[in-house]
Amino acid sequence: MSASLSQDTRRKPRSEIGRVVGTSVGRFLARLAATRFGLAGLLVIALLLLLALAAPLVAPFDPLRQVGTTTEPPSWSHPLGTDNIGRDLLSLVIYGTRASLAIGFCGAFAALLIGGLVGVVAGYWRGLAEIVLMRLAELFQTLPVIIVVLFAIALFGASFWLLIAAVALAIWPLEARLIYGQFISLREREFVSAAIVADLSYAHIILREILPNAMPAVIAQVALDASLAILIESGLGFLGLSDPNMISWGQLLFTAQDFLSTAWWMSVFPGIAICVAVIGFNLLADGLNEVANPRAAQASPGLGP
Repeated sequence: MSASLSQDTRRKPRSEIGRVVGTSVGRFLARLAATRFGLAGLLVIALLLLLALAAPLVAPFDPLRQVGTTTEPPSWSHPLGTDNIGRDLLSLVIYGTRASLAIGFCGAFAALLIGGLVGVVAGYWRGLAEIVLMRLAELFQTLPVIIVVLFAIALFGASFWLLIAAVALAIWPLEARLIYGQFISLREREFVSAAIVADLSYAHIILREILPNAMPAVIAQVALDASLAILIESGLGFLGLSDPNMISWGQLLFTAQDFLSTAWWMSVFPGIAICVAVIGFNLLADGLNEVANPRAAQASPGLGP
């Protein structure tokens, strides 16, 4: 009897925490869906994620197998046509969603980790750390990504993780400057001053007081970073700098360069996929920004009448 009571007391807090978290997520999604473009962006990204996860079930053919004649135009059997070696282009575009989204999400997350650390240190401690770290961020913003990637590929060869590193190096200054600005603003608020007077630890002030208030703007920036990461990956793939062992939208564009006049579908449909993903992430970022700052969203003019 006592054992069962002790188990119930241990389970109750977990269930309460789960219920609170579930309610908070539900409210957040409801607020996001009520924005002008948040629901549309969320649906686009959810559809792309579903295609990426269910690619073996959704793709009509094996993307690496020749299933038709070379450069066959769109037809009932191959809705997007075939490429220069007879592979089904629809299957290639669907499987390319996996690599492009993975690089987008991983690159944005890596940029958040690097830029977040730099922004937190520079924005909270200020002084010499602020000068050195923010000048470093400005230096990385001036570096041409292509030159850095070419140098890295010459040393290590093209790979999936190298692309993520290149994307993160190109994007992290954006995160650093945003989080730095948020910490500069929030550090002067009364609740932070009260926490400092109460002699709370640096970790508590940063993680429990400042960071939760800065997260809405940061999450919106991460969505924008994911779209930028996809564009960078596509540009690198178009130049032939992507991993040759993976299928991505940028790699498909690289293959299509020699067939622009004879097989337009080889470049048009991967390009449409890139546009859809980028627009989806930008719509999602707009919705997240409206949730974080509804007054600014009401003051700004919308796209519609």
